[in-house]
Amino acid sequence: MTTPEDRVKELGLDIPDYSDPPFGRRYGRMKPFHRIGSLIELAGLTPENRVGDRLNPGVVSVDVSIEEGYAAARLTAIHTLGMIRLAVGSLNNVVSLSRALCFVVCPPGFEDLHLVSNGATDLLLDVFGDEVGSVGRASIGATALSRNNCFELWLSLEATPTS
Repeated sequence: MTTPEDRVKELGLDIPDYSDPPFGRRYGRMKPFHRIGSLIELAGLTPENRVGDRLNPGVVSVDVSIEEGYAAARLTAIHTLGMIRLAVGSLNNVVSLSRALCFVVCPPGFEDLHLVSNGATDLLLDVFGDEVGSVGRASIGATALSRNNCFELWLSLEATPTS
């Protein structure tokens, strides 16, 4: 049986290490995740690497194409995998993804939010498979996100119990 960690290797994903420190450099002090039993609530992540370089900043359908927004959402999901590792030790400890709140910066009336959000949830399905990686999702249009990022993902998941 192929595990999520095996799939990451097969896909050649470069997952960032969030253990040093996960936040604080640009956004101030905040909690990277919160655990209640087996439920893990992750803080929001963006298509921004550890040194602050952003992928496709701006407004989707104005500065950023839907395809570029999809790529930004996909990169955000890769970053989220790093935060999951911080929270539960290994992607193999994920029992199920629960909820994905996807924020897409776009103008009023933009209706293709789901086409951008698919970048994140498609990647999660590739890594975790249908049973664990299928997630309830909301795609929400936003007028702005921190540092002009075009996408942000808030993810909730169930993990194996701690000892």
